[in-house]
Amino acid sequence: MRRVLALANALLWAAIVLGIAKSHVPKDALGWDLSVFRDASGLLLRGQPLYDFAAQASAHAAAFGRTFAVHYPYAYPPIFAIETVPLALVSQVVAFSIVTVASLGALAWAARRATGSATNALWVTASYPAVYGILAGQFAIVALAIFVATLALLESDRAIAAGVVCSLLAFKPQLVVVMPILFAIVPRARRALVGLVIGVAAQAIACFVLAKDATLAFPSALARMSSYVETHFRASLGFTWRAFFALLLPDHRGAANALGALAIAACAIVVARAMWRSRGDLPRAFAIAILATFLCAWHCAPYDWVVLALPAWILIPRADPSPLETRALVFVFLLSWTFVAIADATRVHLALPCLGAVSAWLVRRARAQLLGS
Repeated sequence: MRRVLALANALLWAAIVLGIAKSHVPKDALGWDLSVFRDASGLLLRGQPLYDFAAQASAHAAAFGRTFAVHYPYAYPPIFAIETVPLALVSQVVAFSIVTVASLGALAWAARRATGSATNALWVTASYPAVYGILAGQFAIVALAIFVATLALLESDRAIAAGVVCSLLAFKPQLVVVMPILFAIVPRARRALVGLVIGVAAQAIACFVLAKDATLAFPSALARMSSYVETHFRASLGFTWRAFFALLLPDHRGAANALGALAIAACAIVVARAMWRSRGDLPRAFAIAILATFLCAWHCAPYDWVVLALPAWILIPRADPSPLETRALVFVFLLSWTFVAIADATRVHLALPCLGAVSAWLVRRARAQLLGS
């Protein structure tokens, strides 16, 4: 299997590199999301408003001599613009190379720490979320490594340190929102709440000291970004229940949002009960918390799903799938490459139904296998 995965990766990435070379894409066009982060850091360095979307577009045009067909504004917390300042001091090509190499190194470490073998990273690098994230210059793989480090520290009974490390996910708040619930439910993880508060407080202080105006403007920018996404971007690029219903009911945004909220609430109830029942089994509860993060997300891009590698690494060995079940899992893995295309063609988004079904099966089978051992 490892040889097959290695060959699949080699063919996939060779095709991607060849396609980029033949299409004569400018080198600095790679890492398009990274360029947005660099624009934001540049604005911060020059003392300009961080959340002025028009200023961001102008900064991008000035830096690259071109603009996006649809500009994706920077609406991350100001701490992320502060953290990515070093990348704004080098060229886009250099910055993209740094992020790519760091991401691959983080992925190899995460796979080795979570599974005992770095070769399990090969499943991730052949996935649609990872390919999308790497080419976009996103930090989703870094987020995966932060989750793995958090779990590793919890397993080593270093809960406060785990909370501090987990707070680094604050650059993308939706990734950390479920973790306080996990920490509160799992007895051996409760002190992580202290570390989480310390880490978030330290970042908040840094934001107020280094970017006070941007920090105060962040809440309104977040609200404007939510409206911007709904009016400027294809719903098929949202891997959420909200996007699922938005595609089914394109002319009824209010109803779609209400149904999306109801679906999220239902998922939240189910996963909260599952975490509570697993409170004595830290890895399983942690895996469920990550699944909950994506089942209950209001905004989620395809590349964020790379974080789902961790619950897969934890739960699939426990589930001990049969050959038929293994083929079904591989089919869903490959199907993820077509989620966006199917949604655009049929207005049926398979992402969340598939995630919900696979999550339910994995959690049930993992529990049964564990209790029977």
